[in-house]
Amino acid sequence: MEDPYPPAGFDDWAASYDDSVANSTGFPFEGYARVLETVFTRAAVQPGMTVLDLGTGTGLLAAPFAAAGCDLWCTDFSAPMLEKARARLPQAHFALHDLRQPWLPEWSQRFDRIVSGYVFHHFEDEQKLALILELVSRHLKPDGRLLIADLGVVEPTDWPAVEQRAGGDWEAELYWTASLMVPAIQALGLRVTYEQISYCAGVYQITMNDRMII
Repeated sequence: MEDPYPPAGFDDWAASYDDSVANSTGFPFEGYARVLETVFTRAAVQPGMTVLDLGTGTGLLAAPFAAAGCDLWCTDFSAPMLEKARARLPQAHFALHDLRQPWLPEWSQRFDRIVSGYVFHHFEDEQKLALILELVSRHLKPDGRLLIADLGVVEPTDWPAVEQRAGGDWEAELYWTASLMVPAIQALGLRVTYEQISYCAGVYQITMNDRMII
């Protein structure tokens, strides 16, 4: 079966990625800076905290965490993207890793914060939930936070307006619908909130339930 998201597609994008997201005024990156800023604000980090960035790309989401004095651990499945991130964040730890594959055994520690920006819409909802549960139960500290910024809306009925506004930029991928995903995440025994930031993207904050056994 052909891979719908081969690393090569992102390899080719690495050189122009920063410019493409910075200058975008339409779908899918409208409000991109505000979305990433919301992740950083909600993370409420302190210097020295460990932060895992999944699908770091060129390091745009990770950069403010580095400036805040965090100990950064970053993964991506595109080597050219990681080269850009390494140049931006020379103090961080990096690993070439595809989230669709088993986790890195050498990165078995738990993190204070786990963050991700515009990555999870490459997974079916069942895969999203399985990855969330694995991250929280195996890789997040008990008082930690998982913050996921991605393309999505609140209700299924919101999608036609998003598609219409996107126009020729619209691509049908595996986007989030909060009214469906929030109860599904809660059913895993986790706490979750969702905030819509732009017309097409928002931020999930996920934490352990007090009764969760790890």
